[in-house]
Amino acid sequence: MARSKYITHFCAYCHKETKMEAVGGKTVEVNGSESLRVWFRCQRCKHSALIDRSVPTSKLSIEDLSKDGATEYAATKVFTIGEAIYHSEWDDLGRVISKNRTSGGVQAITVSFQKLGERKLVENLQADALGDTAQI
Repeated sequence: MARSKYITHFCAYCHKETKMEAVGGKTVEVNGSESLRVWFRCQRCKHSALIDRSVPTSKLSIEDLSKDGATEYAATKVFTIGEAIYHSEWDDLGRVISKNRTSGGVQAITVSFQKLGERKLVENLQADALGDTAQI
C-alpha cells in the first residue's frame, strides 16, 4: 500500500504538531539495515526536517496475530504503534501502524487489519464526549 505524502508530526521550529508534506528522501543503509529517511516540510512555518520512516518488517506482519496476544478495541483505550488489536464487532485482528490527531482534536489510530485492510479508529475518547453525543 502506498504511503501518504502528508503526515502529522511535531515541528521543532514552530513547536506545534502540524501537517507536514514529504519533499524528498532516499533509502540509506545504516549498520547493515536499510532505513528510509524522508525530508518533510512543515505546512505552517515551511521549516524542513529529516524524519526516519522505517518500520521493522517484523512489526508489519499481521498474518501471525492471535486473539490471545491482542488487546480488545475500545474507543476509550490508548494504543501504541505496533500493538495488536482485536475488533470484536468486525471479528478481525490488526496492528496499529500510526497515530494522529483529527481536525476536531480527537486522537485517532490507523490499524492494518487482516480482513479489512487499513482503517482509522478513534482512541482515548473521554467519557464526557460519549455522553455529549448521546444527547444530540
